[in-house]
Amino acid sequence: MTARHSIAIVGGGLAGLAAANALAKFGIEAQIFEAAASLGEIGAAVNTSPNANKALIAIGVGEKIAAVANSSPGIYTRNMQSGEFLEFRDRRKTSARYSAPYYTFHRADLLDALASDLDPATLHLGHRLARIEEKGTSVALTFANAVTVDADIVIGADGIRSVIRRALYGDDNPSYTGQMVWRALLKGSDVPPEILEPTGHIQWVGPGCHLLAYYIRGTALVNIVTQEDTDKWVEEGWSIAGDPAEMRLSFPDPEPRLEKLLSIVTECSKWGLFTRPLTANWGRGRIQLIGDAAHAMLPNAGQGACQAFEDAYILARWLAGERDPVEAFANFRRIRIPRVHAVQRLSFANARFKHMRDSAAQKQLIASGERSVQGNADWVWAYDPVAEWDKESTVPAMEPVERA
Repeated sequence: MTARHSIAIVGGGLAGLAAANALAKFGIEAQIFEAAASLGEIGAAVNTSPNANKALIAIGVGEKIAAVANSSPGIYTRNMQSGEFLEFRDRRKTSARYSAPYYTFHRADLLDALASDLDPATLHLGHRLARIEEKGTSVALTFANAVTVDADIVIGADGIRSVIRRALYGDDNPSYTGQMVWRALLKGSDVPPEILEPTGHIQWVGPGCHLLAYYIRGTALVNIVTQEDTDKWVEEGWSIAGDPAEMRLSFPDPEPRLEKLLSIVTECSKWGLFTRPLTANWGRGRIQLIGDAAHAMLPNAGQGACQAFEDAYILARWLAGERDPVEAFANFRRIRIPRVHAVQRLSFANARFKHMRDSAAQKQLIASGERSVQGNADWVWAYDPVAEWDKESTVPAMEPVERA
């Protein structure tokens, strides 16, 4: 059986659901096709900065996300071995400056908020894409369950291992960065409050690695996420079981608060970080990629989900304003690619600075104001996708990248 739809979104994660909400805000219905049998995001937490929250508010989910978010006070950064204070950036001041909040969420709560206003009839679970065919004025999708869909346009929001991307560009697989992540989720009541003082959002940085710990769902949970340089191959995936003892060994000689935090971990997961070279391969014709399917990036600027939310709003604006969807997609790419590429470069630069081997030099660069563990991110947060959706972004020259 072949169903006929105007817009098919492949992928029911954060990017796909945000796109569906954005289109609905402009009176455009889309059908969402998700491979999983139930709607859900693996992973514990996600951060959204003012630029992203302006997009989320504009698509009509502002109250829903505020109800499940923590307002982020800002990251307090310490040296991993000494515990010495290095930097604090007050996110509440950032929120006031840019007239939009800075949030942290449990990822599942954010996903539920995005799904809550969508018509359940538009969400098709258990639809794993098997094949895609461009047919001139439409696109044919064939799913593993033998369902076929003929759509006027397709939005590919199917993640870093995008089936649509592979169909368009062949074996354009993401490459391993030589960095890996550990993640753990703890009960807030199990973590002594002094570990996360003074802000409840602490970062430790050291040679070749860093670790973040912060509250989500109020203080009910503490999310731990790390990143380290490694010469070992680590597979990509959100749910690869890790060994807490091995996790602890990744952070030698930790200062007492960090040592205590790591001692509480009884379960963890790990995965390798993968990314792509900066590329304009974001789609063609009647097919447009968004989110990780278009521009997978390292997490060091906190912008992976944020850039997907910008994508969702801006793409919907172009589709609402252009009669020709092919032209709308081309304009979307023209506007988005320069900004997203700059954010990707910032993410690479931040990772290298956080992992500097020379801790004394790192401290001096921060103290002098020359560098920050967040990089020069004001231009990222200051962006207003609602006001600037059709304007080419002005992006700064990237900071020099410290080599370890």
